[in-house]
Amino acid sequence: MGVMTAGARIVLDVTPPVGSANRPFGDAAVPRGTPQGWDLLGTVPVPLRHRVRDGVADLVARYRAEGGSALKCCFPMGQGGRTPFDRLRFIRALDDYPNMLVSSEHGNAFNHRFYARHVADGAFVGSQPAGVVAAFAEAGLVDPEDRIGVFAVAPFVLLIDHGRLNGLPPPRRWADLMDPRYRDQVVFSGWRRDGERRHRQVNLFFLLSMARAFGLAGLARLLDNVPALLHSAQMPRLAGTDASPGGIYVLPWSLAALCPRRVDTEVVWPEDGALAYPLWLTVKTAHRERLNVLVRHFHGADLGRVLNDNRYPALCPDLTPALPAGARLSWLGWDFVRHPTTARLLRAIREIFADQEDRLCA
Repeated sequence: MGVMTAGARIVLDVTPPVGSANRPFGDAAVPRGTPQGWDLLGTVPVPLRHRVRDGVADLVARYRAEGGSALKCCFPMGQGGRTPFDRLRFIRALDDYPNMLVSSEHGNAFNHRFYARHVADGAFVGSQPAGVVAAFAEAGLVDPEDRIGVFAVAPFVLLIDHGRLNGLPPPRRWADLMDPRYRDQVVFSGWRRDGERRHRQVNLFFLLSMARAFGLAGLARLLDNVPALLHSAQMPRLAGTDASPGGIYVLPWSLAALCPRRVDTEVVWPEDGALAYPLWLTVKTAHRERLNVLVRHFHGADLGRVLNDNRYPALCPDLTPALPAGARLSWLGWDFVRHPTTARLLRAIREIFADQEDRLCA
């Protein structure tokens, strides 16, 4: 979802030979597909993954060489097959969970019983630094219970294809997407294989944000304006071309900025706030001090500069926020995310989307 800065290293295999004292990604005997045994299990959006993984590898190797303890880290690179993340939601015992989790995923990190017994009971801490700037604090990104620490956000904005809008004024607020004049204009992210009748992935974060703000009736009106879903990576390639399926794309800021047809397109940061999708961490309270070197890294300025350069604004208090002047952010809120009724709302959203899916896949 972003542009790599100059000098980024792509390392396909950073694990030293068997027997090396500085194995930055753990012992070969630890099964890669299981969550147990890791000090750090991490993932970030795909365009950042190599750069962030390289930084962790360098950090833990240097820490070990300077006399620190050996840390076992796992950072799946999305090369197919199961990963430990696929099994997190099935874990019941605290000892089976990674000691620190870094994630850009939502909804599948904890099952309800594990959350109630361990997370809500104080077994995990987010270690959010003090001094987060107003734009992030006012959006509610700082967890008041400090179970989750947000270290960056992926802001969702609008990419406008003026030619496809055919003279219509571009929307400026999220509520505008429900206006009937934008029929067959609004495209958000989803993915399915050719010929399949159902989407394998849908941007539920966007749909949940819209349903929270405008209700299920508002969401239904928005879906009436959607001609198709696209993978987010396709949107900047198609916007401004004859193949563009709509005039309004909902996508991460980092991708919207990649669109090369600047004469025909425009990035709109909604006046009521770009949707802030969190990149976050949590660490077992019992391991907090031992893993302080990793916690400081993810909340720190070195990684923060990489994130900012790639349009994932970092919450690091030591950095000027990488946001447009006057830009606002919009976040669902931790109370809402954790409330039991949110799961019921998600089920209702899926039902409303299912009613439209045959048309969207036609």
